[in-house]
Amino acid sequence: MELAALLVDTVCLPGSGEQEALRELAEFLGVERESMESELMFLRAFAVDFASVMALGDAPERLAITERFFHHWETISEQVDASVFDDMQDRLSYYTEAIHSDGAGAGLTAQIGLAFAERCKAGEEEEGSEDLAMLGGSMFVALFEEVSDLLNGIDIVLYDSPADTVEE
Repeated sequence: MELAALLVDTVCLPGSGEQEALRELAEFLGVERESMESELMFLRAFAVDFASVMALGDAPERLAITERFFHHWETISEQVDASVFDDMQDRLSYYTEAIHSDGAGAGLTAQIGLAFAERCKAGEEEEGSEDLAMLGGSMFVALFEEVSDLLNGIDIVLYDSPADTVEE
């Protein structure tokens, strides 16, 4: 199986019981479930992207995985909703800015969590923001660690796809 496709599935497909848990949590926190689910998908995309950078740096393997990862996202965007790819790019920038912000004293998990809560609450200072920040930070760090462990624990073999080869 292609690694980039597996990573896209990790981002797009919720875990078992996740949708029910998010429904209950969204109701409890007074946020729109669809908005929170969508933001979690973008947060997972950032976790995968950030983990690949941290685990593989500028290695050709990371560049190949990233290229295919984004190609899959472009395909999803074409088939489902044209704005998905642009929204994901916006969120990758948003979360990258969050980790480089001046409020960096809180630590990476807290910074990402606060950024997630801000997106879900649209910047509102309401009750439940702390819970959303904990959810976002926890989801980010869990997936970041899993993807980092995966990328560090396997041998990545680059290959030329049939579309990349030139017939002689």
